[in-house]
Amino acid sequence: MDPHEAREAEIELLKSMYTVGKELIFHDQPSVDFIDSRSPNLKYYSVNRSVDFTLKLDNKAELSVQLPDGYPSGDSENPIPPLITVRLLSTTSGSNVNERKFASRFSEWLDNAASEGEPVICSAIDWLLNELNQQPISVPEVANAAETKSANIADSVVCLWIVSHHIRSPIKRKLIQEWAVELNLGGVSMPGRPGIVVAEGEAQKADEYWRRLRGLQWKHIQLRDREVFGTESYRNLRFTDGFQEVFLSHESRFVWLHNRGITSDQFTLVFGIPGRLPQSACDN
Repeated sequence: MDPHEAREAEIELLKSMYTVGKELIFHDQPSVDFIDSRSPNLKYYSVNRSVDFTLKLDNKAELSVQLPDGYPSGDSENPIPPLITVRLLSTTSGSNVNERKFASRFSEWLDNAASEGEPVICSAIDWLLNELNQQPISVPEVANAAETKSANIADSVVCLWIVSHHIRSPIKRKLIQEWAVELNLGGVSMPGRPGIVVAEGEAQKADEYWRRLRGLQWKHIQLRDREVFGTESYRNLRFTDGFQEVFLSHESRFVWLHNRGITSDQFTLVFGIPGRLPQSACDN
């Protein structure tokens, strides 16, 4: 089956399973003319290069999905995986689920499942629901108003760590900053190779920011981590001075981030290399 036909068949199946406009929300993408060379009359029709939608799963999780052009490839030697970001909803946030570890496990599963080049969205939904349904729900008692406020912030504030193969385009650099300001996000853009974008703010707006960014044309871009405020080492807002663009050497990037409360462990998790301070800074 042609990749476009396979993708459309998977989308039609999703439409039969979920309510369009409520549970399944499609985001417009520009379409292009496609020529069916197998047709004796060279039939023309329009298709979207990528399909971008949001799917809510039983009020447990929200999936932001992008099906790129060529997905599913049907070729295990050249698979084209979907881009899927998972956000746990409030009904799940009271459980014992560690959102970061859960997202990491899902990413590992998805990498393996998509390696054959076959459609995987329905399988991904089954995996997520099965995992979430196995999680025991335990709503902790709130001791005081301060803890209540912290819990509310934890539900609504996240920090996204986005890494691109490179960021050089003036247009992309402008959009990265303008969209962050429009969505009232704090953070930083570090152009270069690799390019780094850190965005902190209200979860819904941060996820919209990531949806917009990944919709641009990139050689490679990935959401490496989605921290939830109040968990592990993320207990203080880091970018209260807004969103900015900085140009730094690789060695200076961790120093800049460390000054805003980023730990070496977090840097290693996102970039795969330890974050180290200059010896002079360590001696102070």
